[in-house]
Amino acid sequence: MNHSDLAPSSLHATTLGHAPAAPWWRRAAAPGRALVLVAALVLVAFASASEAVVDDLGRPVVLERPAQRIVSMVPSHTEAVCALERCDALVGRDTFSNHPARVVDLPDLGSAFSPDLEALIALEPDLVLVDEYSGLAEALAPFGIAVYAGTPQQLGDVFVLFERFGRLLDARAEAAALAAAVRERIDAVAAATAPLAAPSVYYELDASPYSVGPDGFIGTLIAIAGGANIVGAELGEFPLLDPEYIVAADPSVIILGNAPYGESLETLRARPGWSGLAAVAHGRVVELTAEQVDMISRPGPRLGDAVELLARILHPDLP
Repeated sequence: MNHSDLAPSSLHATTLGHAPAAPWWRRAAAPGRALVLVAALVLVAFASASEAVVDDLGRPVVLERPAQRIVSMVPSHTEAVCALERCDALVGRDTFSNHPARVVDLPDLGSAFSPDLEALIALEPDLVLVDEYSGLAEALAPFGIAVYAGTPQQLGDVFVLFERFGRLLDARAEAAALAAAVRERIDAVAAATAPLAAPSVYYELDASPYSVGPDGFIGTLIAIAGGANIVGAELGEFPLLDPEYIVAADPSVIILGNAPYGESLETLRARPGWSGLAAVAHGRVVELTAEQVDMISRPGPRLGDAVELLARILHPDLP
């Protein structure tokens, strides 16, 4: 299933020659030599600090220096680059990348599954961020462009992504600070909801109906927010459900991640057997806005906002 964001080898730098017999700062330098040597040291430092970056396809991501011209074809990756204070390095984006607002002015290169390859290559990126399912990594392979392919599927993967991007963008301190800030907000919600009774929850991605399992990042956020997912782990992280499964589970809260595309309390009432569900009968059907859907469905820097939103939905009396 495609959704807006749902849809170890070494990273190394090229080093220069061998160390001179005497320390370089004692050697007589020709004009410009100091700059060359400093540049070499920066590349060596970058290489040693960023080894073992591998994408989700198991491929090494090879850069000669921290990425300076980045194309992001995944909305959560776009948000992560900006959260790491490297927004200025972005030169292009996918159609769905809309946060922060400044990225909307970047060239729109289409979706990951229908990209404008010619326009992308013309931007001369030194790093392209893609998902692992679209085939875009394979399409870019003949052009010799460094590509990171991968998207977090579980909550822990998000923090791995921050760390990897921190190395690729020479933003390790920023990545550590971002991870700590997101974890702090998630932990605070977990502490607040731990003593509360957990309502049963059905989260709908689309009317097929696709939902979220407890082990995927959205399912984990629901649990942290104090909800009991009706979907069993054996069904996977983003399963296609039989509608009868949902009717039998009789959730007390339904969260519509497809409300921006027309689903509502009224459309649920029209589904066979759904009008008697506890959530429908008691009006506990939450129609998310497009911005809220983006916040929850993108495994990136705004997951602190997402879990706080879910906690307020499931436990309206929380302060």
